[in-house]
Amino acid sequence: HDAAALRASGLLDVPPQDLPDGQAPPTHIGDKGYIGLGMITPVRKQPDRPLRKSDKIQNTSVNRIRYVVERAIANLKTWRVLHTGYRRPIQTFPQTITAVLALTFTYTP
Repeated sequence: HDAAALRASGLLDVPPQDLPDGQAPPTHIGDKGYIGLGMITPVRKQPDRPLRKSDKIQNTSVNRIRYVVERAIANLKTWRVLHTGYRRPIQTFPQTITAVLALTFTYTP
């Protein structure tokens, strides 16, 4: 379901003409549900053999990044103010959420 929603969103389809000269398309990171979409994902274990040491190292690296992102999202979901509608003009939402995240990460040990 998540992979289908991601495909439908168009986030993976960045037209080259929209990128600055010489810049590669953005690299996305995801869990094993996104394997095959051109994203950085953990390596899936084959049913008939264990993961190689290099695959385990890659999985650890990917999951360390994913963990931080997942915790940030979970933290945002607990905020009571996010359980109500956004009360300011919608054009101000990106600036507001950026400021809130900056304050959170600045003052959270």
